[in-house]
Amino acid sequence: MKRITILLCLVFLISSCTFLYKKTAKISWPEKIDYIEGLCELDMSWKDMRYSGSMSLIMEYPDRISIEVYSPLGDTVFFLNRYKDYFLLLTGDERYTKEKGFEDKFNIKITDFIDDIAMKGLKDVRIDKIELQKHSYKVIYRLGDANTICWEGIEGSICIRFLEARFAKESIEKIGKNNNRKD
Repeated sequence: MKRITILLCLVFLISSCTFLYKKTAKISWPEKIDYIEGLCELDMSWKDMRYSGSMSLIMEYPDRISIEVYSPLGDTVFFLNRYKDYFLLLTGDERYTKEKGFEDKFNIKITDFIDDIAMKGLKDVRIDKIELQKHSYKVIYRLGDANTICWEGIEGSICIRFLEARFAKESIEKIGKNNNRKD
């Protein structure tokens, strides 16, 4: 009986951690984004795809974007990597090595997607909600407390909520110096 009680308490404790609300940090969005590295939450319902979970993002404008979406158990369920002429998109059992695969799957050109994340075309990032109508979709920026970028189209919606973001690329040497520093 004691083991069952302990086991039930343990299961309850572990399952309750999955329902904890992740507080979004206050992010100061720059007027121009050439680099962003972020920890995010993704909520996507687009065509036949449904993802909801943690996500990491690195974008160096205009050549590089890397996105990895994780399942609740930490497995990678979606992977996108584009650097200049290299492209790889993995979604479940599908593998695309050409940017056309991204465009066919999302009805968005990868270069437009990168422009949207880099906030190209925005006049003032201090406004809480900004909507930009594109040719086949709409981008909605909620940069106040929500820290969210959403794409809405007839195929569905994709929303990225930034929990943390940094806009400056740190060199390995600088990171090493900061970690070895004695306070």
